[in-house]
Amino acid sequence: MDPNLIDQDAGRPIAEETSLATLRPSARVVIPSVAWWLSIALGVTGLALTVVFNRPGLVQRVEDSVGAALPEFGWVWLLGGVWLASLAFPLYQLLVLKTTTYHLTSQRLEYTRGILNRRRDQIELARIRDLTTSRTLMNRLLGIGTVILDTVDRSHPVFRIEAQRDVYALSDWLHQLNVEERTRLGYREYEGTQGV
Repeated sequence: MDPNLIDQDAGRPIAEETSLATLRPSARVVIPSVAWWLSIALGVTGLALTVVFNRPGLVQRVEDSVGAALPEFGWVWLLGGVWLASLAFPLYQLLVLKTTTYHLTSQRLEYTRGILNRRRDQIELARIRDLTTSRTLMNRLLGIGTVILDTVDRSHPVFRIEAQRDVYALSDWLHQLNVEERTRLGYREYEGTQGV
């Protein structure tokens, strides 16, 4: 055995870290936001079209009062702006989701997120104290959920793995990885402590 692979303090072999999986949030989580913003855009469009076709005198008075500020058919440009603004927030949410990854190894959870500025951090699996799954009614309808990790990590005391399919199986798997890593390290937690 290679002497460099032995923990000199504990006298036990150092396990090699292996890559296990890379998880990405599901885009399904954006569906309620898209539906909400599209309903607002449709409502504003319906209201504007009702005014344009049923009250032409009102449209003429608005165009006269605004004057040259609006080009011809200014209400069309206004509706285009409403639709663009309504789609901007869901598109931003989708970009945030698509640039987030959770990479699991046999010893840690690494995550990366950010659109322009990327942030990469990690949580040691042995530092996870508790696992919880959360599925709101909307999440259940979409077939996704969130795994919430309660850790002793200072920068991430509570960490959320969001918008995952089959969260119960994921939570059980993370629990098993946590137990294996704690056993490998001889990590024990006593009542009222943060771990030893």
